[in-house]
Amino acid sequence: MDPARVPTFCTKLQWPWIDRKWLPLHNLWLDSGMDMQLGTLQLRNNLVAAPMCGISNRAYRLLCKRYGAGLVYVEMLKVESFLHHNRKMMTLKYFREDERPIGIQFAGNNPLWLADACKMAEDEGYDIIDFNMGCPVPKIGKCGAGSALMAYPERAAKCFEAMVKAVKIPVTVKFRAGVNENHLNFVQIGRLAQEHGLVGVTIHPRTREQGYTGLANHERTRELKASLRIPVIASGDVKEPEDAMRVLRHTGCDGIMLGRGAWGRPWLFREIAEMQSHGRVFTPSPDPLERLAILREHFELLLEAFNETHACQVVRRYATWYIRDVKGSPAIRARMNRVSTREEFHEILDETEACFERELGHEPALATVAAAG
Repeated sequence: MDPARVPTFCTKLQWPWIDRKWLPLHNLWLDSGMDMQLGTLQLRNNLVAAPMCGISNRAYRLLCKRYGAGLVYVEMLKVESFLHHNRKMMTLKYFREDERPIGIQFAGNNPLWLADACKMAEDEGYDIIDFNMGCPVPKIGKCGAGSALMAYPERAAKCFEAMVKAVKIPVTVKFRAGVNENHLNFVQIGRLAQEHGLVGVTIHPRTREQGYTGLANHERTRELKASLRIPVIASGDVKEPEDAMRVLRHTGCDGIMLGRGAWGRPWLFREIAEMQSHGRVFTPSPDPLERLAILREHFELLLEAFNETHACQVVRRYATWYIRDVKGSPAIRARMNRVSTREEFHEILDETEACFERELGHEPALATVAAAG
């Protein structure tokens, strides 16, 4: 694969099949008509890319930003790991100026450690700090952090106080509805956050016990919004622009945080922004061939931060998301899951794209190239 063929999307003319419906992606800022302010930080819109372990690397963040995310975060980091400052941590917290505004999210329950980490984060140039009280993963919860901390509101309040006093940049928190259905204390946590100087909250209205099963009950989001003066951002089960509008209208919340809904679909930010500003999505979603080009760009961005072996391991997951609803995708995924070099990755995409071009963009062509693998 000739590196010169890798699309940068700087111009519309690099790829002949990107025609009247395709927009240049560099610096694609979309005003949704709904800006949002978190303390001293003014955001271009009210759409936030969630901090996610193993997902929110620079490549993912940059694509979210290009498609209209108003705020992005590096991956969620355990506070003790951040303070150790090891080589892996240097990779995880790496960011560039073109990602601003950019935030960092800490998981922990030690007020002193959190204060020290916040000071370091401010010194390193982050624009905002978020405190994680929403992660339901057992390895975080067994340390008394993430959503497990919701069972200890007094401890959480001490963490809030320490973090806010340590820095001048804004501090926010993300939390769940509670530990379980018998212990719903999201309003209490939200009020504690407000009382201790946090400038915004994000709620994922499932419980810790639910994990990611069942439905996100945004009636709880509505209740929280009615109880607070500071901005409330909604998270959970936003997979389509219509989902975002339904949550915004029903709850009165100030913004939307996108997590799993944007996996392999960073253009969801653009679609929600268009829905908010124009009442409809007017830019067509990328067709399968265009999605392959975005996946190619995603891989090249991964190579900026990771070595080739690691980038290939990471892109296998992303490739699954980009082609999950494309005909013939299971066989294509099987080939992608064995990718170990840059050349091999581009070879698979070259074959797939060539097949599409021969078949005038018909999706069944994917099955043909998949069978070749």
